[in-house]
Parts: sequence; C-alpha cells; structure tokens
Amino acid sequence: MRYALAVQKHGHFGTAAEKCHVTQPALSQQIQVLENHCGKKLFERLGKNVIPTRFGEVFLQEAARIIDQVDSLEEAAHEARFGLSAPLRGALIPTIAPYFLPHFLTTLAENFPTQLFNLGEMQTEPLLDQLANGELDFGIIGTKPPLERFEAQVLFDDPFVLAAARQKQLKSPIDLNAMQKEELLLLSEGHCFRDQAIEACSLSTERDDKNHPFAATSLATIVELVAKGFGVTLLPALCLNREIRSENIALHELQSPGAHRTISMVWRRTSTQKQQLRQIATLGSALASACLTMPAKRVDYKSVAATPAP
Repeated sequence: MRYALAVQKHGHFGTAAEKCHVTQPALSQQIQVLENHCGKKLFERLGKNVIPTRFGEVFLQEAARIIDQVDSLEEAAHEARFGLSAPLRGALIPTIAPYFLPHFLTTLAENFPTQLFNLGEMQTEPLLDQLANGELDFGIIGTKPPLERFEAQVLFDDPFVLAAARQKQLKSPIDLNAMQKEELLLLSEGHCFRDQAIEACSLSTERDDKNHPFAATSLATIVELVAKGFGVTLLPALCLNREIRSENIALHELQSPGAHRTISMVWRRTSTQKQQLRQIATLGSALASACLTMPAKRVDYKSVAATPAP
C-alpha cells in the first residue's frame, strides 16, 4: 500500500521506487501483486506517467487511511515500550521559520519537556504534501490551508508593510496602487509570500521575471537590495525586528485596508495527536506580541498591532 501511495503521489514508477528506496522492478512487481489480489487495475499507464484508475482512486483513499492508522499504532507501541512518545515532526515555511521558530522552540521546551520535536523548513506545497502523506505531523503556513483533509488553528495575523530606501522619501500611508511604477522586488517562484505580494499590489500573475533581474530566495537578500535603492518590497511584520537593521531603509504603513497574511498551524483531520497539537497551536498563538515587536527607530508610522487568534 505504501508503494501504491508513492506511485500516486509521484505519478511515475521510477520516482516512486527512488523515494521508497527500492528498485523499480521490485516496486512494479509489488504493484502487480496488489492488482492481482484486488482483481482490478490500480493505475492507468500513460507512457512514462501513471494515473489512478477509478477503482484505484477508491482503493488509494482507503489505503491512505489504513497507513495513517498503522503509523499511529506504531507510535503508541513506541511510547508504551520506551516511556516517551515518538518525535513530533513539523515544518515551517521559510518566511516564518527564522522569525518564529526561536520563540516557538523555547515555548515547546518549557511546556513539553519530555516530548521530542523534529522541525525543519519547507515551502508550502511540499509541506502540505508531506503532511497529507504522514511524513509530517503538523505544519505552520501563511496561506489558507485546504480544509477537506486538514484541520487548522489560526495563530495570528501578520500585517504587511512597505520597505523602501529612505532616500525615496515616500509618504505614509502608502497606496499600493501607486506603487505600479516602482520596481517591486519579490521572492522567487514557489514562495507563497511572493504570490501574496503580487496580489496585494494588484500585479499580473503572469509577471515576467525576465524583465526583473532579482528573484531572491530569502527576505534578507531582498532587504539588502532595497537598502541600496534597487527597488521597494512588501515585508511581513514578523520579519522586521530581525531583518531591518540598516538606517537606509524606511518602513511605511499601507493605506487602508492594507494587506496581511494569516499564520496557521495545520495537521491531518485523522491525526490521533489532535489534542496535543491543539495545545501546541494555542501556545503558538500566544507568541504574537513577542514575534511582532517592531524594530526601534526604523518605523515611519505609528504602529503595527499584533492580532492574536481569538
């Protein structure tokens, strides 16, 4: 069943075999045994790629539920044998992790001293894929999660501000519609914050980056470019205390209604660890004020208020 789910995920026998650490003939043979046992084909072969048959879709949906239950049983057996629970596996997107994780880890250590955590950074799409497939137990993201399979708890709202070189002498609050003529620096494709910035500024989703020489993989890089006058950018308030250190950068409030992202913690609806994950999410929401503290003497507007979850 794990092999079949891997084939469904990757749409390719070779890639599925590689991810399962077996040879392609071995994986193909096991899929054939499974299909013979069921008396139905699970996959339709389309050249090098495969898609589930109608029966395969039903089978794989049930298989995913069974695998989740098996994993939960293994975790319970591990806890009974060793007296502590298996590590909780989580991931945060790169535009949240550097600024939220230090506070988050401290809180986790204080409130769950015997619980092990295995945390990392991951972009939204692969994070949700691994969460759905049971490779992760929870994730922290900045976009609306698909709720048909995931349960989510809002941590807090993270307002956006405009960062520009001080020499530009922009006046707050900033009308984003008036920023069309400015060179807006964005993260590279795959980062959800890039899409949020494009939406906030009403830019075309077909933006041609060939005419924009900078496509950074981190907010730190973009901030350095802004400080040198290469353009302006939107930044989440979450990153300001760490990233804004140059006297050459001015931060500007956005004209109402502004823009923001909602940071949420998500986990599978079928997770047997829901109670603990909800406790962790509640602790995370209490960190809003600490994480959204504004940098001293860098803000050219009144304030950005932290908005914790109710």
